[in-house]
Amino acid sequence: MIPSSFIKRSFHTSSLSSGDIKTVGLSFLPILASLFSVFDVSVSQKGITASLRAKNKIKEFGLNVNDITRASKIIGKGNFSFWVKSNGRISDLDTIVNNYKSPVAVEWQGVFYEDEDEDNGHYCIITKIDKKSGVLRLSDPYADFAGVDRKFKISEFKSRWWDENVIRGRNLVDNKVMFLITPKGETWPKKLGMVRK
Repeated sequence: MIPSSFIKRSFHTSSLSSGDIKTVGLSFLPILASLFSVFDVSVSQKGITASLRAKNKIKEFGLNVNDITRASKIIGKGNFSFWVKSNGRISDLDTIVNNYKSPVAVEWQGVFYEDEDEDNGHYCIITKIDKKSGVLRLSDPYADFAGVDRKFKISEFKSRWWDENVIRGRNLVDNKVMFLITPKGETWPKKLGMVRK
Protein backbone atom coordinates (compact mmCIF):
# COMPACT_ATOMS: atom_id res chain seq x y z
CA MET A 1 0.00 0.00 0.00
CA ILE A 2 1.28 3.45 -0.92
CA PRO A 3 1.55 5.75 2.10
CA SER A 4 -0.92 8.63 1.78
CA SER A 5 1.78 11.17 2.57
CA PHE A 6 3.48 10.28 -0.72
CA ILE A 7 0.28 10.31 -2.75
CA LYS A 8 -0.55 13.85 -1.65
CA ARG A 9 2.81 15.38 -2.49
CA SER A 10 4.54 15.55 -5.79
CA PHE A 11 8.11 16.35 -6.56
CA HIS A 12 9.35 18.60 -9.27
CA THR A 13 13.07 19.02 -9.35
CA SER A 14 13.13 20.86 -12.66
CA SER A 15 13.55 23.95 -10.51
CA LEU A 16 16.59 22.39 -8.81
CA SER A 17 18.97 25.21 -8.04
CA SER A 18 22.57 24.44 -8.81
CA GLY A 19 24.20 27.53 -7.43
CA ASP A 20 27.42 27.09 -9.34
CA ILE A 21 27.96 23.36 -9.25
CA LYS A 22 31.00 23.06 -11.47
CA THR A 23 33.20 22.06 -8.55
CA VAL A 24 34.14 18.55 -7.46
CA GLY A 25 32.12 17.28 -4.55
CA LEU A 26 29.31 19.82 -4.46
CA SER A 27 26.49 17.95 -6.19
CA PHE A 28 25.28 16.54 -2.86
CA LEU A 29 24.30 20.04 -1.65
CA PRO A 30 21.39 20.77 -4.03
CA ILE A 31 20.40 17.09 -4.03
CA LEU A 32 19.98 17.04 -0.26
CA ALA A 33 18.23 20.42 -0.38
CA SER A 34 15.83 19.09 -3.04
CA LEU A 35 15.07 15.89 -1.13
CA PHE A 36 14.15 17.95 1.94
CA SER A 37 12.19 20.51 -0.09
CA VAL A 38 9.59 17.81 -0.80
CA PHE A 39 8.70 18.11 2.89
CA ASP A 40 8.78 21.93 2.85
CA VAL A 41 12.05 21.95 4.76
CA SER A 42 14.27 24.79 3.62
CA VAL A 43 17.96 23.95 3.57
CA SER A 44 20.86 26.34 3.32
CA GLN A 45 23.57 24.78 1.17
CA LYS A 46 26.20 26.85 2.99
CA GLY A 47 24.67 25.74 6.29
CA ILE A 48 25.04 22.08 5.33
CA THR A 49 28.71 22.54 4.53
CA ALA A 50 29.36 24.45 7.76
CA SER A 51 27.47 21.96 9.92
CA LEU A 52 29.52 19.06 8.57
CA ARG A 53 32.80 20.89 9.17
CA ALA A 54 34.07 19.19 6.04
CA LYS A 55 35.04 22.09 3.78
CA ASN A 56 38.56 20.78 3.10
CA LYS A 57 37.33 17.23 2.50
CA ILE A 58 34.70 18.51 0.07
CA LYS A 59 37.34 20.42 -1.91
CA GLU A 60 39.68 17.44 -2.11
CA PHE A 61 37.40 14.40 -2.37
CA GLY A 62 33.76 15.44 -2.28
CA LEU A 63 31.46 13.68 0.14
CA ASN A 64 30.31 10.09 0.25
CA VAL A 65 26.94 8.69 1.32
CA ASN A 66 28.10 8.35 4.95
CA ASP A 67 28.76 12.09 5.03
CA ILE A 68 25.39 12.80 3.41
CA THR A 69 23.75 10.63 6.06
CA ARG A 70 25.33 12.81 8.75
CA ALA A 71 24.15 15.96 6.98
CA SER A 72 20.58 14.64 6.71
CA LYS A 73 20.51 13.94 10.45
CA ILE A 74 21.63 17.48 11.20
CA ILE A 75 19.07 18.99 8.83
CA GLY A 76 16.24 16.62 9.76
CA LYS A 77 16.61 17.24 13.51
CA GLY A 78 15.25 13.77 14.27
CA ASN A 79 12.06 14.21 12.22
CA PHE A 80 13.23 12.31 9.13
CA SER A 81 14.87 9.03 8.21
CA PHE A 82 17.67 8.64 5.68
CA TRP A 83 17.45 5.38 3.72
CA VAL A 84 20.22 3.91 1.57
CA LYS A 85 20.76 0.84 -0.55
CA SER A 86 23.80 -0.50 -2.40
CA ASN A 87 23.37 -2.81 -5.38
CA GLY A 88 20.04 -1.22 -6.20
CA ARG A 89 18.00 -2.26 -9.20
CA ILE A 90 16.17 -0.32 -11.86
CA SER A 91 13.00 -1.99 -10.56
CA ASP A 92 13.69 -0.38 -7.15
CA LEU A 93 13.95 3.07 -8.73
CA ASP A 94 10.81 2.36 -10.75
CA THR A 95 8.85 1.36 -7.64
CA ILE A 96 10.01 4.39 -5.65
CA VAL A 97 9.27 6.93 -8.38
CA ASN A 98 6.15 5.41 -9.95
CA ASN A 99 4.45 3.64 -7.03
CA TYR A 100 5.53 5.65 -3.99
CA LYS A 101 5.79 8.95 -5.89
CA SER A 102 9.01 9.79 -4.07
CA PRO A 103 12.23 11.28 -5.39
CA VAL A 104 15.26 9.05 -5.05
CA ALA A 105 18.88 10.13 -5.38
CA VAL A 106 21.61 8.08 -7.02
CA GLU A 107 25.39 8.12 -6.93
CA TRP A 108 26.74 7.58 -10.43
CA GLN A 109 29.27 8.59 -13.06
CA GLY A 110 27.75 11.79 -14.38
CA VAL A 111 27.86 12.78 -18.04
CA PHE A 112 29.53 16.19 -18.42
CA TYR A 113 30.69 16.15 -22.06
CA GLU A 114 33.48 18.73 -22.48
CA ASP A 115 33.76 19.12 -18.71
CA GLU A 116 34.55 15.42 -18.09
CA ASP A 117 37.60 14.67 -15.99
CA GLU A 118 39.12 11.72 -14.12
CA ASP A 119 36.42 11.92 -11.43
CA ASN A 120 32.88 12.02 -12.76
CA GLY A 121 31.32 10.85 -9.50
CA HIS A 122 28.06 12.71 -9.10
CA TYR A 123 24.65 12.75 -7.39
CA CYS A 124 21.34 13.22 -9.20
CA ILE A 125 17.65 12.63 -8.49
CA ILE A 126 15.67 10.18 -10.59
CA THR A 127 12.43 11.94 -11.55
CA LYS A 128 10.87 9.56 -14.08
CA ILE A 129 11.33 5.98 -15.27
CA ASP A 130 9.61 4.34 -18.19
CA LYS A 131 10.84 0.75 -18.34
CA LYS A 132 8.65 0.03 -21.35
CA SER A 133 10.42 2.64 -23.48
CA GLY A 134 13.76 2.03 -21.73
CA VAL A 135 14.22 5.67 -20.71
CA LEU A 136 14.67 7.54 -17.45
CA ARG A 137 14.88 11.20 -16.55
CA LEU A 138 16.99 12.71 -13.84
CA SER A 139 17.43 16.08 -12.25
CA ASP A 140 21.05 17.12 -12.41
CA PRO A 141 22.40 19.96 -10.23
CA TYR A 142 25.40 20.56 -12.47
CA ALA A 143 25.25 24.19 -13.63
CA ASP A 144 24.99 23.36 -17.34
CA PHE A 145 21.98 21.09 -16.79
CA ALA A 146 20.12 22.43 -13.73
CA GLY A 147 16.51 23.36 -14.35
CA VAL A 148 15.72 20.80 -17.07
CA ASP A 149 15.51 17.08 -16.40
CA ARG A 150 18.00 15.08 -18.48
CA LYS A 151 16.96 12.00 -20.46
CA PHE A 152 19.04 8.82 -20.64
CA LYS A 153 18.55 5.31 -21.90
CA ILE A 154 18.23 3.04 -18.89
CA SER A 155 21.01 0.84 -20.29
CA GLU A 156 23.42 3.82 -20.42
CA PHE A 157 22.50 4.88 -16.90
CA LYS A 158 23.00 1.32 -15.56
CA SER A 159 26.52 1.17 -17.03
CA ARG A 160 27.38 4.40 -15.18
CA TRP A 161 25.59 3.61 -11.89
CA TRP A 162 28.72 3.33 -9.73
CA ASP A 163 31.27 5.56 -8.10
CA GLU A 164 34.63 5.32 -6.40
CA ASN A 165 35.27 7.12 -3.11
CA VAL A 166 38.34 7.57 -0.94
CA ILE A 167 37.47 6.66 2.65
CA ARG A 168 40.22 6.69 5.29
CA GLY A 169 42.84 6.54 2.55
CA ARG A 170 41.27 3.55 0.74
CA ASN A 171 39.51 3.57 -2.60
CA LEU A 172 36.09 1.95 -2.30
CA VAL A 173 33.69 1.30 -5.15
CA ASP A 174 30.02 2.04 -4.54
CA ASN A 175 27.81 -0.03 -6.82
CA LYS A 176 24.30 1.15 -7.66
CA VAL A 177 23.85 3.29 -4.55
CA MET A 178 20.51 5.01 -4.08
CA PHE A 179 19.13 7.01 -1.18
CA LEU A 180 16.06 8.92 -0.08
CA ILE A 181 14.49 10.70 2.84
CA THR A 182 11.15 9.95 4.50
CA PRO A 183 9.34 11.34 7.51
CA LYS A 184 10.29 9.48 10.68
CA GLY A 185 8.01 6.48 11.10
CA GLU A 186 7.67 5.66 7.39
CA THR A 187 8.96 2.13 6.78
CA TRP A 188 8.07 1.36 3.17
CA PRO A 189 11.72 1.65 1.94
CA LYS A 190 12.52 -1.44 4.01
CA LYS A 191 10.34 -3.45 1.56
CA LEU A 192 12.89 -2.58 -1.13
CA GLY A 193 15.86 -3.69 0.95
CA MET A 194 16.85 -0.17 1.91
CA VAL A 195 18.52 0.41 5.27
CA ARG A 196 17.66 3.26 7.63
CA LYS A 197 20.80 5.13 8.68
